Amino acid sequence: MNTLRAIFASCAVLVSAHAAQDQGALLSPGAGEAQWRPLIDSLAAKETVRASFTERRFFPFRREPMLLKGVLRISPERGLSLEYTNPEESVLVADAAGLVLRDRDGRTREMPSGSRETGAIASLLPIMRFDFAALYPRFFIRGYRSGADWRFEFTPRDPEAARALGAITVAGAGKEVLHLEFRRSSSQRVEIEVGETRTGEPFSPADLKRFFR
Repeated sequence: MNTLRAIFASCAVLVSAHAAQDQGALLSPGAGEAQWRPLIDSLAAKETVRASFTERRFFPFRREPMLLKGVLRISPERGLSLEYTNPEESVLVADAAGLVLRDRDGRTREMPSGSRETGAIASLLPIMRFDFAALYPRFFIRGYRSGADWRFEFTPRDPEAARALGAITVAGAGKEVLHLEFRRSSSQRVEIEVGETRTGEPFSPADLKRFFR
């Protein structure tokens, strides 16, 4: 009997949690985001960001996700940089000009802004800056909140882009970003867990040269 009660209680919790998740608000410029504006402003107010991250890439043809680790950097002037340290060293830079891929030997590949190859990563720069004015024309934005925890889901307005990119989710607590997800389907997605984060510390000239463009 106790086991059955525990099962029923667990199911009730799951149903309640699912119902709470469904109460997200569709944001829009002006009055449509008024109650969210203090949170958006606090997240957008960050200067430089440096954070460790763990990335899991899920594919339909793999039983286990591909695991990668590295360091995320954001510069207000230079853009976004993902330094992968494991299993292979490489750097991915997203800025106003597009994307740059740089391997451990310094060889680079550039993709201009607006090209189809840039994909979801190009969208990550304005999303991590919480530049909603730039995002509204391109995405439907839905917000969820429970206490200090929050989550924003970005779905491309363009149907073709929505099929190609899927939904992008950013979640966190207070002023901290803790989780990112790019989901094309349940079997094909990328999850990024953000670890220790430092903000407001200027990058050295050497770091700017190595990790940005």
